[in-house]
Amino acid sequence: MAKNSLRDKLEGDELDLGMLRMTEVPVKEIAALPRATKIDLSSNELTSLPSNFAQSLGHVTRLELGSNKIKELPQNFYKLQNLRHLDLYNNQLTDLPLTFCQLPSLKWLDLKGNPLNETLKKVAGDCLNRKECEAAARNVIAHLKNLQAQIEMEKEEKMKQEREKEEALTKEEDAKLAKKRAERKAAKEKKKAEERAAQEAQKAQLNGSANTDKHYNAIPKPAAPPTKKTKVNQSRGTGGGWSLLAKVNMMLFVFLLTALGTGLYVYTDGDLTPAGITNALPHIAENSGLLAEFVVEVFQPENLKQTAQTVGTAVSETSSHLWSSLQEYTGDLSIYTEPVVDILTEGWLWLRKHALYVYDWITKNVDWDSVVEAIGSAALFMYEQFLVACEELSKNQALMSVLSAIRTQTAVVMDYLALLAGIAWEYISHVILYIQEEGPGILEAAREQAAGALHTVKQSVQDLVK
Repeated sequence: MAKNSLRDKLEGDELDLGMLRMTEVPVKEIAALPRATKIDLSSNELTSLPSNFAQSLGHVTRLELGSNKIKELPQNFYKLQNLRHLDLYNNQLTDLPLTFCQLPSLKWLDLKGNPLNETLKKVAGDCLNRKECEAAARNVIAHLKNLQAQIEMEKEEKMKQEREKEEALTKEEDAKLAKKRAERKAAKEKKKAEERAAQEAQKAQLNGSANTDKHYNAIPKPAAPPTKKTKVNQSRGTGGGWSLLAKVNMMLFVFLLTALGTGLYVYTDGDLTPAGITNALPHIAENSGLLAEFVVEVFQPENLKQTAQTVGTAVSETSSHLWSSLQEYTGDLSIYTEPVVDILTEGWLWLRKHALYVYDWITKNVDWDSVVEAIGSAALFMYEQFLVACEELSKNQALMSVLSAIRTQTAVVMDYLALLAGIAWEYISHVILYIQEEGPGILEAAREQAAGALHTVKQSVQDLVK
């Protein structure tokens, strides 16, 4: 419908669009006539109101929608903040949205001729005269407010019960874990005492026999693995080259050896002789124990819970700030987000509940002491075999000559690396200082630019709608 044809139907502040057999409301054309505060859309064939109806016509004070086929009102109908008189006579409404109670100016309401639910029908009354219609507006808004409050209370009660149930489950799990942790700690202390005694005995034995020629004779020399040409050929690709999987495994193996060798070099201060390695062994074992205890402490339920609460609080505060900033430009979005939040909350509670079950199963069924013992045994075996390899390599005069030459250059290389580290740290310090001094101003400028851009977009959209 053209704007000019609507203007012809405007008399003063009244716009008469009744009995035109309209199936859709010309919202944009009506919004272009801000003088029209009283709109008559009765006796048409409307089945619903568009989503932008209330948002675009917030200036309307009187609205006639009687004798249509409207089945429901939009959730944002409450944005008609100036609406005082509403006629919904003879439609197909069975209920009203809860947000209908947020119409602060509504003084007159007619809901006759609608298949309302029994409760709402009784509250609305008959509206046979002005007094009854005014009472209908008051009673319906009060009823919907009470219903909304009741739903909120039920929702809060349900969430409270869920929290209490979750807290009870958490306390029960914490008690079980504390008991098991105490038992595990006692067993660990006992085992540590035994291991320290064994290490001292082994250290004394190794130091006592370090200078003998038959120090490693008790350790059987590992037999060379049998070579099978067929097996080797299977690990190679076409054309006799290595397959991709073989190359990846070889790279991982080289990386592991490099990491182990670097760590061993640091712990022994460059002394890779059997005596130097033996002297560094207690220090390695002590640091490994500290690392294991640190990992165990990090994964304790109370520490995980505290970390999760800290991260959750930070994320919640940041999200709330961003959400408030967004709604300054878009208006209230709670109507659309509340259902999504409810679904996500239920999903989070379900995920957290089952995650606790999985964690409890792991702590109850996995014998971590046996795992640690197996790793220690494997490490000890590798260490013994490494000593055998060191003894064999020490007999190679050419290799020993190369290592001696390398040691003479170690000091120069370390000095060069220290110089590079100092230069890098100097640049990093400058960058950190720059961020500390200039960061807040840059962030504030970016925020102002973003706010200006959003305001420009909003103004452009409003101009386009007008």
